[in-house]
Amino acid sequence: MRQEATPQTGQAGKGQKVLERYASLLLEVDKKCDEVFKNTEIPCKNKCFECCKQLFPLSFVEAYYISEGIKSLDRGTRRKLALAAQKTNEKILKLNPQSLEKRGVDRKTALNVHADFARSLHKIERDCPALDTGVTLSLSKGACKIYPFRNHDCRSMGCSFDSSSNEIIGCFRFTNLKHLIPNLMPFNYLYSEKMKLDTELIKEVTNGLFGENLIYLTTICAPFLKDFGTTDWTKFFSSKNVPERAEKDKYWVVVDV
Repeated sequence: MRQEATPQTGQAGKGQKVLERYASLLLEVDKKCDEVFKNTEIPCKNKCFECCKQLFPLSFVEAYYISEGIKSLDRGTRRKLALAAQKTNEKILKLNPQSLEKRGVDRKTALNVHADFARSLHKIERDCPALDTGVTLSLSKGACKIYPFRNHDCRSMGCSFDSSSNEIIGCFRFTNLKHLIPNLMPFNYLYSEKMKLDTELIKEVTNGLFGENLIYLTTICAPFLKDFGTTDWTKFFSSKNVPERAEKDKYWVVVDV
């Protein structure tokens, strides 16, 4: 079974236990994916990285985990990847993603922002900045430089099914859906557990001031452009006018790019 690295966090290890539980969740996702690949004829080609040539939203715990994992890379690689992330982020900013932010809305409206943000990101014709295209980085073409720390959706590309859109996430090569669907994993497998870890981690890094009814969204660029472990998250969420004590059944969505 795959073993994930659990990075050490900044701020005297603040959030470390939450990240450890998140790492365990990722192992469960990997285990489920392994079952799918074992029992289903997945049409992924050898060394294919087509699903890496698009961008996805990240939650708080996902971005934080990647940010800490990036610190294990050598300085030169970090710099090259940060430059690639900066160029991609400039494209994202042109879409004005902050316009998707919501304040004091119901849960369904808040959760729909994730799908809206994903659709916006898919319009951007940019590779993931962590992907080596064989041009800007002297690495193996198609390699992911943050592979042990990659997010939930990247792990489940090609083996998860979204019943609401009737599509297999991330891959266009599937032709016999009826035959494949029974063996695939739901696209939101362990999503609710991940969202709980999001809330716990936000509470941890803001000394309990924020977290409840708060949905944080960002992109793969953010972990390359700032250190999540040393960011003043209390100040950040305050600047977004997130209330310290959320009203019951009212949700706030923050988009950080």
